[in-house]
Amino acid sequence: MKNLMESNNKDVNDTKYIKSLCNDNPNIIIRTEFGTGHYKFVDFKDLEGNVVLEFRLQKDVHYKDTDKINKNIGELCLLTIGQFLCVYSNLAYA
Repeated sequence: MKNLMESNNKDVNDTKYIKSLCNDNPNIIIRTEFGTGHYKFVDFKDLEGNVVLEFRLQKDVHYKDTDKINKNIGELCLLTIGQFLCVYSNLAYA
């Protein structure tokens, strides 16, 4: 039981840290199979018991593939925490 509580506390702390990152820099650029798009953080979601981050595709004149992305895969993008950290670390190197 103690291990479960420690695990839950770690998950809550990790989520707070990720939320802080998202609030400080809510915009990310993601390359999809239909082009590159500008996405903005919306909120955390629970997907089958896992925490995911919800991003929405933004209309941005700098990214010409926005309409193509929206038509083919929609405006919603869900990322696991691991996927987000990978994207975020690439932003740090840019």
